[in-house]
Amino acid sequence: MEQENLSKNQPKPQEVLPVNTKAKDTFFKTVYASEERQRKLASFLLGMEGKEITVANVRPVLFGNRENDLSFVTDAIFYVMTENQATVCPNVPYRLLEYITSGLRSTVDSEKLLYSRKRVCFPIPKLYMLQTGLESTAEKLPEKVQYDIRLSDSYMTVEEQHKNALTEPDLEAVVHVYDFRMTLIEMLEYIESGTQPERFATYQGDLLDYALTANGITYIQRAVKKEKQGSYVMPANVSSVADYLGLLIKRDIFVDLLTDKEVCDMTMAQFSREDILLYQGREEGREEGREEGREEGERIGELRGVIRTYQKLGIPLETARQYIIEEFGTNAEETEELLRTYWI
Repeated sequence: MEQENLSKNQPKPQEVLPVNTKAKDTFFKTVYASEERQRKLASFLLGMEGKEITVANVRPVLFGNRENDLSFVTDAIFYVMTENQATVCPNVPYRLLEYITSGLRSTVDSEKLLYSRKRVCFPIPKLYMLQTGLESTAEKLPEKVQYDIRLSDSYMTVEEQHKNALTEPDLEAVVHVYDFRMTLIEMLEYIESGTQPERFATYQGDLLDYALTANGITYIQRAVKKEKQGSYVMPANVSSVADYLGLLIKRDIFVDLLTDKEVCDMTMAQFSREDILLYQGREEGREEGREEGREEGERIGELRGVIRTYQKLGIPLETARQYIIEEFGTNAEETEELLRTYWI
């Protein structure tokens, strides 16, 4: 009887209301469209076997039509939110804070949340990021595959005169990162021989398979365009993205998805988009640079044109910064100066 009374006094969890079930088609979302893979992901991230999975993607007003990559609630207890990031962006904790705030708000009645005397109960938020991408050297890779980044990393530095003040932040967001970036040499070795970096040995599963797929597609696309420059060596065993997807099937990676022509076409189109934008921005930038090159120098004119074109194309500032550093070989200080000057 006593146990029964205790149960009655426990606050009931609010019903989870999925905000935006029509997710934009990307390969990452396609991979995790099935409840079985969502359940396996929850098991890997949380160490528990979830029984009930409810998709709960959100589209915050702040980001217009931009939608988070993957969110679901498992057993009405944990709100798992996962982002996939192909370029390094230090502002992910704030982005996920915006997303999770919007997501949690969707699980309760707003009026009760703000004005009720009764406590409103939320599912426990868990924030994750899958980092993919290619790096030229191993020095650019993190020491560990799994690490955390925090919102507090971006807070203002406390000056000496404020050391005695109460400076401990009252707002924190912790994002658990699984970083599967690879060097060009590692990617080439995987494509040609199937050898994975040793640091990935304990992380076998869909997250790693996705990273191998995404990184490999990016590598092949760039090898096709840049093989004459020597930075991307064309593998001996494949010559196109379609070849690489066929190779993944042989290696038993996403066989159910990559044998579907529609999924394959969508996947190749998705991973082509950033390179298309980059190429378009550079070509338009060169044209604008030629017109202004006499005054500022051809290279500065081209950079100015590229930066302005990236803005017109709607490329985020952080992505544009990464593109400029990679494509033009500028250092961080020079890149910041260029963006301050030309990013209007």
